Amino acid sequence: MTGFEPKDDAFETRVRDSFSRGAILGVLGTEMARCEPGFVTLHQPITPVTLQHHGYVHGGVISTLMDIAGGHAAQTLMAAGDSVLTVEFKVNMLAPGEGEALRAEGRVVRPGRRITVARMDLYAIRDGRETPICIGQGTYMTMAGVSDAAMHAERTGRPR
Repeated sequence: MTGFEPKDDAFETRVRDSFSRGAILGVLGTEMARCEPGFVTLHQPITPVTLQHHGYVHGGVISTLMDIAGGHAAQTLMAAGDSVLTVEFKVNMLAPGEGEALRAEGRVVRPGRRITVARMDLYAIRDGRETPICIGQGTYMTMAGVSDAAMHAERTGRPR
């Protein structure tokens, strides 16, 4: 339990719906494993699509997972009609990403009315053991009264 109280009783449905609109996540095969107030966990299989030229997980995939984990953790604490937008994030690579899968955690450090700060951690899973491969911190802005579902439909022409 995170100790945070959501502003929206249906936060999990809203956050998971938002997550499902991320087309890149479908391409990568990313899944949201947990969604709690102020906390999310993502699962990412390591496949040929996720690898760079040396056979490690590509830094772009790592950065994407870190940003998505932090942003969706922040979104869990926003009101029903709000959405989230990344202001900035920083990641520190600790080790190459290799194994069968990755597990990303996003955890809100400080929720704010307009700005939320989150910590992100990424682990590589190999033979059932987890190794930390990346840590990060992100700053996320509350888009008050802006539904990402409506924006997605407007920009893509597809309701969701």
